[in-house]
Formats: sequence, structure tokens, C-alpha cells
Amino acid sequence: GEALGCVALNVVNRTHDSGWVSYWTTASARGRGVAPAGVRALARWAFDELGLYRLELGHRTDNVASCRVATRSGFASEGIERAKLRYGKVRYDVERHARLADDDVNFD
Repeated sequence: GEALGCVALNVVNRTHDSGWVSYWTTASARGRGVAPAGVRALARWAFDELGLYRLELGHRTDNVASCRVATRSGFASEGIERAKLRYGKVRYDVERHARLADDDVNFD
């Protein structure tokens, strides 16, 4: 019964059949494969039930753990969005990842 985190799909665009994926885990769940399992399940649902074609996510380039979740969830890196986020006076680059409904990872 303990919550371990959250995966979410938002910014769904029906014109382009795309959506934005986000995720987080509690400290006790980190490193246990919880986030990648949740993101993979969400992706299957988004492709199979919602009929989406493209899912995107992004993370600060200094967030190695989030990058690992993205790649373990079958999301390919697509590049860096320079200075996309600002927290206070500091700007951060964001690495964009995406997974498509017809990517090979969906048929493993």
C-alpha cells in the first residue's frame, strides 16, 4: 500500500497524436526499476488504448538518474534544448527524448 511515485501523461495533442510523459519516485523507490516499469506501462497504454503515436519527455542535462529512466524506458535521445528551464537566476539545458508507437522497443 505505499505509494512509490507517479507517472503521468499530459499535453496530449490529438492533432499530432502526441503526449508528454513525466515521472518521479520517492527516495525509497529509487534505483529499484520502479520508474522505468511505470513509464513503459504508461507508454503501452498510450499507444494501445489512446492511439497516440509519439511520446516525449525531457530532463535537465545534470539529472543522470532521469536520463537513465528515459533510456531504460525505450525513449531515444533527440537532442539538447539549450537554456530551456530557469530556476531563480540559473538556466538549465534539457535533453529531449521520444518514443514512437512503431519503434522496435515496442515489439520486444
